[in-house]
Amino acid sequence: MKKNLTIIGGGFSSWIAASVFADSGYSIDIFEGENKSFGSQQITPNGWEALSKIIEPKKIQKYFEPLYNIYIKRLNSKNNLELLYHRNLAEENYNYGSIERKSIISFFKKNALKKNTIKIINSNVTNIISNYKCNELIDDKGQIFKTNLMIGSDGIDGVSRKFVVGSNNYIKKKKIYRTISFKDIAYNLSKTILQVLIQENGYYVIYPTIINNKKATNYIFVPQNNETELPTLNNKILSYLIPEDLEWRTTYSSFNDGERTSIYKNGLFLFGDAAFAIPPHTAQAGNQILEDAAYIKKLLNANYDFYEIVNMFIRERYLKKDMLAKKSKMVGEILNAQNIVKYFRDYSLKLNGNDLLDKILNPIWTTESYE
Repeated sequence: MKKNLTIIGGGFSSWIAASVFADSGYSIDIFEGENKSFGSQQITPNGWEALSKIIEPKKIQKYFEPLYNIYIKRLNSKNNLELLYHRNLAEENYNYGSIERKSIISFFKKNALKKNTIKIINSNVTNIISNYKCNELIDDKGQIFKTNLMIGSDGIDGVSRKFVVGSNNYIKKKKIYRTISFKDIAYNLSKTILQVLIQENGYYVIYPTIINNKKATNYIFVPQNNETELPTLNNKILSYLIPEDLEWRTTYSSFNDGERTSIYKNGLFLFGDAAFAIPPHTAQAGNQILEDAAYIKKLLNANYDFYEIVNMFIRERYLKKDMLAKKSKMVGEILNAQNIVKYFRDYSLKLNGNDLLDKILNPIWTTESYE
């Protein structure tokens, strides 16, 4: 029996899903539309374990920039950096690193297209009409397509989620500033290190990466709230790590504010951020997509059909997303703590940082069984 699948979206989650289903013999139509990927994705230990179950790790190793240490520092009232916490990931045999989003999308796209069962449609789906026989998709060119099985991975504001869920009133948007630098001195100061620099109005996340096959440094600034502007740093030494001439982009990370919703309706299965967006503070959005894909691949290898996969995914993966969202929100509140709470945070990180972060990170970094 021929297995046909339509995928709505052409980004990170879309091409990972296309690659996994194509490997299992599915014929796929993918509405790629316009992809605006930027910067890099942290690959945490659970994400790397999942990635290694989807592909041979050596095939993507050249895109991978390893991280061996985590430093959490605070920029104090004198604009000097104060060390709060250090963790050596190499000693604990953790695989942690970064991969450029454009590179990982390109890799999975090439892998999927090797099967010669994928048709790319260069348009965006604008409407989904469902009836008892099949679904009709209408794109931005006015074309109509008929399909039965669909994966919606066009993001939290996409047409797929609106079709399945309806209102997005409980979706929150978090402002995040992002940029990259190709300066050698910044890269050398960040090489092999993930740095979290806490400032009075938010916190920076800085780590090395590879962009367009060049050594680079990836920067993120997470403000205290959406009204907070990007701070000006008056520290000459720190300016080598965070150059003053960086061109920052204002972006928004969308996340579910606690309300559980459906991720399946009339043959359309939501995947990636469209299914469940996670607050940005634990770098799990992309890593959970990798875990989801590895889980689906396990079920495909066991010859489960599409509907069985959807039912098992909802039972076994959806609850974990709820836990991750709550933990990530808590981490954001800790890092952006104000008044007396920030002094308890700093004291706790200095005195007992490993135990404190283990309680938060271990349940997240614990790998699933993908065999």
